[in-house]
Amino acid sequence: MRLRLRKYRILEIMDEKGINSLKVLGEHLSIDPANLSSLLGNKTNFTRETLEKLLGALDCELEDVLEVQVDKKEEGQ
Repeated sequence: MRLRLRKYRILEIMDEKGINSLKVLGEHLSIDPANLSSLLGNKTNFTRETLEKLLGALDCELEDVLEVQVDKKEEGQ
């Protein structure tokens, strides 16, 4: 089981909040836009601190930005 960021939901929330680019969101989070892109693509792991900053910047709840991905091995157990 893994926790994954819900990229498209995050982009929707950004749009709702008037945050029009990863650069602007990255500034709120003190993260380089390229690193933020990797996070949203679930190519790198996030820290609790980064997750808390994201929730604060987007003024949203944990379930808005995270999803649980169940590994196929775990499904068969």
